[in-house]
Amino acid sequence: MISMSAKSIVQRKALKCIFCIGVLLSFACSSEQPNINDERFLTWRIGAAISYNFPAEVSEAYGVNYQEDWTSVMLSYTNLNLGNRRNLNKIRERSYADYQGYKLPLHSLINFTPSQLGSGKKTLPDEIYIYWWVPNSRTNYATVVTVTEEMKAAMTRQYPNPSPRLKGQNCYQTDFLFGLLPDGRAKLWLKGCRIYTYVGVFEPTKVMLDPKSHLAENRLIPWNKVEQIWYDKELYRMQSLTDVTRELNTETKQ
Repeated sequence: MISMSAKSIVQRKALKCIFCIGVLLSFACSSEQPNINDERFLTWRIGAAISYNFPAEVSEAYGVNYQEDWTSVMLSYTNLNLGNRRNLNKIRERSYADYQGYKLPLHSLINFTPSQLGSGKKTLPDEIYIYWWVPNSRTNYATVVTVTEEMKAAMTRQYPNPSPRLKGQNCYQTDFLFGLLPDGRAKLWLKGCRIYTYVGVFEPTKVMLDPKSHLAENRLIPWNKVEQIWYDKELYRMQSLTDVTRELNTETKQ
């Protein structure tokens, strides 16, 4: 027969195993991204916004998820610099009449946001990469952004759909939108549900001079104008990631 002390040891070990399994399951559940199985949670995308006078060209963008071991690439950004998106009169029609070409206009018909190749991923990436070129300085930039837990929480947060025909349905901010500045910095918003959530401004991760950089125009940049943005305040609202994080923390405590 097993002694009482031996039985106690066995019981303690069994309880310890159960506790460990519980912790692992709890961690697995907490690491899952809520709401991504909602059919209204769309596959994430990476978009770009540029000004008329100081444009940029995007060569490639993709997201990486290390836990699931995948890389998902965006479709071509060619349309960012074609057609009405580079027509000043059309930009004025979609923004405001006296747009002078300096501000970053935030508008879905001016900016360009391609989908992922293939069927796309709903699970959010851990990092996003965007490679782009500024004609004014003939400089190539690479911007890498870590998708923080705060960003993921904001993107999986439910909002009421603003569309009258989709009233009562959920909506999510599943777009990353980069505002590309002529010195290599990139502003970043989360977009969706007629809301822009400002994340911050990011320095370039890598700077690479073009072989023909000696041909660069290097026009003087009026930063007091180029740093500004425009968006339709009647249709959209602007908030910050800090605001969203604070609101989510308050909701959790209630």
